[in-house]
Amino acid sequence: MCVLIHPCGPVVHARPPSRHPEPSMSRYVAPLGFTLAAVWVAVLFVLTGAGH
Repeated sequence: MCVLIHPCGPVVHARPPSRHPEPSMSRYVAPLGFTLAAVWVAVLFVLTGAGH
């Protein structure tokens, strides 16, 4: 029996390539969250100011 061993060792893939990489999506999530938080603070400021 003949065993062939690759000189660089076994080929190990960390994960298969995907069409939609995660960093491109997370690039938009942080600014969106910041914008929603700013809008929420503005709404609370207007509502508390309107009561007085």
